[in-house]
Amino acid sequence: MKPITLTIKGLHSFREEQTIDFSSLCDAGVFGIFGPTGSGKSSILDAMTLALYGKVERALNNTHGILNQAEEKLSVSFTFALQKEHHISYKVERAFKRADEMKVRTTLCRLIEIGDSQTVLADKASEVNRKVEELLGLTIDDFTRAVVLPQGKFAEFLSLKGADRRQMLQRLFNLEKYGDQLVKRLRAKAQKHYGQKNELLAELNGLGEAGPEALAKAKEAAVQAKAIFHEKKRARDEAITAFTKAQTIWQYQKEQEAYETEQNKLNLLAPSMEEKKAKLNIAEQAETLKPYADALTKAENQLSQASKEKQEAEKQQLHKRTIYHQMTQDYEQARQKKIETEPDLLQKKEQLIQLKEIERKKEAALQEKAGIERQKNEKAQQLIQKKKEAEDLQSLLERALTKQTQLKHELEQLQVSVKERKSVQDALRLSENVQRINLDIQKEKQKLDELQKRTSQTVAAYEKLQKQQNNHHEKIDQSFQAIEHLYFYVCEFERALTEWSKKEQHRKLESLKQRDAVRAAELRKELAAELVDGEPCPVCGSIHHDPKALESNDHVETVAQIDDVMKRIDNEIKQAEEYARDIYAAKQLLETHANQLVKQFAFLSKKAPGTEVAAAVETVQNPQPLQDLIQEWKGIKQDIQEVERKRARLMDETHDQAAEISKMKDQMTFEQQRIEELEMLIKELQSELSEQTAQFEQTFPHFTLNQVQELQKQIDEKDQQAEGYKERIEKSISFLEEKQRAKEQLQTAIYNVEKELDKLTHQLESQQQLILQYETDVGRYPLKAASISEELIEVEHTLAILNEKEQQSYKQLQHAQQLFSEAQSHFSSSERQLQEAIRRKQEAEVAWEKETASSSFHMPHEIESASMEQAVRQSVKQEIEEFEDKRKQCAANLKRISQLLKEESLDEKQWTDIQQRKDAAEIALEEATVMSGSAHEHLRVIEENHQRFASIHEHLEGLQQEIDRLDKLQTVFKGNTFVEFLAEEQLESVSRDASARLGMLTRQRYAIEVDSEGGFVMRDDANGGVRRPVSSLSGGETFLTSLALALALSAQIQLRGEFPLQFFFLDEGFGTLDQDLLDTVITALEKLQSQNLAVGVISHVEELKMRLPKKLIVHPADPSGKGTTVSMELM
Repeated sequence: MKPITLTIKGLHSFREEQTIDFSSLCDAGVFGIFGPTGSGKSSILDAMTLALYGKVERALNNTHGILNQAEEKLSVSFTFALQKEHHISYKVERAFKRADEMKVRTTLCRLIEIGDSQTVLADKASEVNRKVEELLGLTIDDFTRAVVLPQGKFAEFLSLKGADRRQMLQRLFNLEKYGDQLVKRLRAKAQKHYGQKNELLAELNGLGEAGPEALAKAKEAAVQAKAIFHEKKRARDEAITAFTKAQTIWQYQKEQEAYETEQNKLNLLAPSMEEKKAKLNIAEQAETLKPYADALTKAENQLSQASKEKQEAEKQQLHKRTIYHQMTQDYEQARQKKIETEPDLLQKKEQLIQLKEIERKKEAALQEKAGIERQKNEKAQQLIQKKKEAEDLQSLLERALTKQTQLKHELEQLQVSVKERKSVQDALRLSENVQRINLDIQKEKQKLDELQKRTSQTVAAYEKLQKQQNNHHEKIDQSFQAIEHLYFYVCEFERALTEWSKKEQHRKLESLKQRDAVRAAELRKELAAELVDGEPCPVCGSIHHDPKALESNDHVETVAQIDDVMKRIDNEIKQAEEYARDIYAAKQLLETHANQLVKQFAFLSKKAPGTEVAAAVETVQNPQPLQDLIQEWKGIKQDIQEVERKRARLMDETHDQAAEISKMKDQMTFEQQRIEELEMLIKELQSELSEQTAQFEQTFPHFTLNQVQELQKQIDEKDQQAEGYKERIEKSISFLEEKQRAKEQLQTAIYNVEKELDKLTHQLESQQQLILQYETDVGRYPLKAASISEELIEVEHTLAILNEKEQQSYKQLQHAQQLFSEAQSHFSSSERQLQEAIRRKQEAEVAWEKETASSSFHMPHEIESASMEQAVRQSVKQEIEEFEDKRKQCAANLKRISQLLKEESLDEKQWTDIQQRKDAAEIALEEATVMSGSAHEHLRVIEENHQRFASIHEHLEGLQQEIDRLDKLQTVFKGNTFVEFLAEEQLESVSRDASARLGMLTRQRYAIEVDSEGGFVMRDDANGGVRRPVSSLSGGETFLTSLALALALSAQIQLRGEFPLQFFFLDEGFGTLDQDLLDTVITALEKLQSQNLAVGVISHVEELKMRLPKKLIVHPADPSGKGTTVSMELM
């Protein structure tokens, strides 16, 4: 980055716009910035950071108080170039406006790329700040550290001890992020991983049986259930095939019965359909003659209406003719009266208008005269007032000059010498270090006390949690025993329900056998009833039959009664199977939870059932009805639900307790580490305090630590008072200038008022003569009314009445003429309509007689009684057609069904048997489907749990490896060892670079090295490489060493940026250098030009000013109000 131009206006002591041409200054490689203390040299650096980053670091809140007190606006503009493939220039512009006494607000902010044309890259403050940081690769802190080498800072760095130097290096190179910040991040990440591990372990326990054995067992059960399902499905399909065939026959039979019933109904409706056919034929004849009847009726009505309209039109024609003749006479009378009166009235109106205009001009002249008189009086008062103000202002100016002289004298009494100020500031800096270290020690001790108390509380809480965990384990053991007892009880209950189901199945088989026997006996009876003596039996072929042999009284129950019993048995078995599935699920749930508890808690073990369970089992084993078993199962299920709720609550509490205990352990470990770190830090701070106190006592033996603050306070008070006096003097200058300008303005105003008074007097005399002339003109014309306006209104009113009467008569005449014409036309039209109506009636009569000659109708009204509406006629016709179609369709359907049945038939009893067999097969298939679905669902759950089981194990292995690495890193980064290592490495790099630069400055006499304790030592190569402490250096040697160190540090900081900074400012004291060393320094700085680096030396040393070929002179602000100015001098 290379600066080109910097423009400043309104910043600190700068008022007028000042432009600094850095391209000319940087050509020589080294240039100087010279000016007295307080002249505004530092404001040049402030203008750079304000333009680039929108901040002034030494200002409150970065922008408060930066605007000159006498200005309302501030602007800075900085143009620079970046060394890319081709040099590209950029220009940053910012402008601010005063918001209140201290604050400013941005009014303009933009970043412009300057090439063949100018391109605005950003025009908002935040966007400009971001873009500048992207271009330079440096924050404002990095930029100020690399560009400005401040007074005394690097000489102080040279003599700092190990801990202080490390802290300064940490600040310069932002190494804090590798210390506490990195440790906190590692600790947070480790705690997060421990939490994830605990969550995964809890989830693993919650999965229950999910291993390979459980998966294989579930797969085997699913295969068996699927085989049973296929067997039941085959039986169901056979039953469905038989049912489908029987259902078709049964439906055909029902359909045949329905068609026969419908055929009988249609035969009953046949006579009424014949009657409707006859009425329909007559209605169709009437519909044919209806247009002729309607036409005759319509013609008769039109003839009657036309005759009436002709009589009315003739009457209206006579009435309108009378009105028209009367309106003609009225209009002629009104027109004659207007011709006789109008000319005299128009002449009189014109004369009155002229008189009214003269009267208006007179009134305007009177008003203008009054206005001139008011202006004349006001100007006279203004003249008196301004003469008095001029006298008061002259008196005020004399008093202000006297006060300004007094303020300048008092300001001279408040000046503090530079030597006194520097001595107190150096002492204050050391005393503030001592106070800061004291405060740091107190804060760290306070932190240590609080942490020790908190650690004691954490240990007590941890012990309390362990006791709670022991009590919680007892509750878990009780819950486990309750689950075990319920499990044994459910197993026995399941066995008892299975035994009951087997007995009911056996009972169902016995009922089936009994039903078959009853049915066989009934068939034998039916066969015996049909046998005839002498004819062979269709079963045995015998022609002799004994009826008593076929009779039997053994079967008391009927088939229907046995079917009812079987149906009840099936319902109970089905109900029992549903409860069996519920029981199986409950057993699996209890077994899973028991195994889960045993795996998770090592102190648990499975035991034999107790006496209570044995008694309950004995009760279950006794035979009971199904409803009693169901009622008992509902009670057991409620017990299972209650135990499950307690178990779930205990598991949640166990998880929370485990997480809390783990958290407590991590907290105790962290707090113990923190205690050790704080104790070590306090020791280091106490050692540093001793060193700083000894240095203060040695350097400033005539001061005490308490006195320094008071001395600085006194200097600050004097400076504050002096600033107040300067501000008052500056204000008095502008005040005097303002009042002098006001005095001159008053004198000009007095002269102008006197001229205006003379002008107004002449205008008043002219207006008086004009008013007299107007009054003479008006008096020549006599008036009948009270005023000209009233007489003019009366004349205009008379003229308006004449015109209105004539126009009204003419309009009435035109209207009467129009009405008369319309009446004549209407009469002629009515005559034509009457003749047309007579013709249409005659034509309609001829057509009617022709069409009815061969029909039964004679008069038009007969057509109306015989007609039907189109919709009714269509409906009757459609009804007759539908009737005929239904008779044909019914006969066809009966023939079709007879062909389909092929003499096959099915009675209701056979149909019922087939339905029952199909239903039984479907129920069996449904049960097999449920069992297969349950088994496959159980397999799916086990497979999902198994996948999650394997995933958790894999994730736990990875987490444990990461936790081990994090624990190892926390051990490695314990304390500030890593930061110290980085600081030492950075120090070694800086010292090598500084040593090379120092050798160039001292003709290879001196070199800088780092000793084993991290301190600087000097290697005197001119004396055989003897090493000696930096405290043995003279003032000039110390300066050269500090300069070399400063250049090395600046170069290291610049490495962070994308583009090298091709300039920096050296704000260092040169007063300690003799002539030879001064020559050496100047030569060394000039050599930097070969490295594409320009150096700006900020100083007030006259010898140095004479040696530099190019220099920027900063002229301080004048008491008269002129701001800081800059000028460039060339040798």
